[in-house]
Amino acid sequence: MREVAQRVFAAEFNDATHTFRESDDDRAPVYALLPTGAKANRVFVVGTLTETEDVGSDDEYWQGRIVDPNGDTFFTYAGQYQPEAAGMLRETEPPAFVALVGKPRTYETDDGTVNVSLRPEHLTLVDESTRNRWVTETAKRTLDRIDRFDEETNEYAQMARDQYGDSVEQYRQAVITAVESLDNASADTATPDAHEAGADTDSVTGDNGSESATSTIDGSAGGDEAEPAGEHGGSDAADDLGDFDTGDVDPNT
Repeated sequence: MREVAQRVFAAEFNDATHTFRESDDDRAPVYALLPTGAKANRVFVVGTLTETEDVGSDDEYWQGRIVDPNGDTFFTYAGQYQPEAAGMLRETEPPAFVALVGKPRTYETDDGTVNVSLRPEHLTLVDESTRNRWVTETAKRTLDRIDRFDEETNEYAQMARDQYGDSVEQYRQAVITAVESLDNASADTATPDAHEAGADTDSVTGDNGSESATSTIDGSAGGDEAEPAGEHGGSDAADDLGDFDTGDVDPNT
């Protein structure tokens, strides 16, 4: 059975430099440790594909840059063992909204820097409303992890404190920025009354934590990234990502 895919913004994902196995079995899954205190064997992201490049020397090896609403970047790489994703990166003209499920991978450079990327399992074109719903759900799940970070029984939070330190406020700020990007874009076209009824992003910073934010984050607003050319995804993508395999992406994770 495949692991549930975590939702995470790029700022946190790129900080998830520690990986581990939970058994000595060579076939045991490898997990990335998220700084907010969760393990991730698979990750679900939706954002704007802003750049593709064949970085291979002999064979094709495609790099894709997927940008979230905060302007932070997920890097994904696809070669001969990911032919569908490689074909998608080769044929897609950026910018375009895409959804990706992939496995975290880390690489240590000669100077000791650890780079984090995603090896794609599934990659598909989607529309803006799908991206906006992903932002809303990812904001909620990130706040949920932050709220559980200080629980004594949260073993992955303890691991995160040991590896990365105690501060998770930068990831709360990433939530605020992402939600405000939807709210601000909506305000450009909404009437004053409609905007007043929109997302109350100030509640994210309040004492009520994720309960307040979960009840007020409005996923129906538009995004503020560079507008992709053309129509990608349509109503099927907005409703259920069409043929995209997200059946084991747990919305409560």
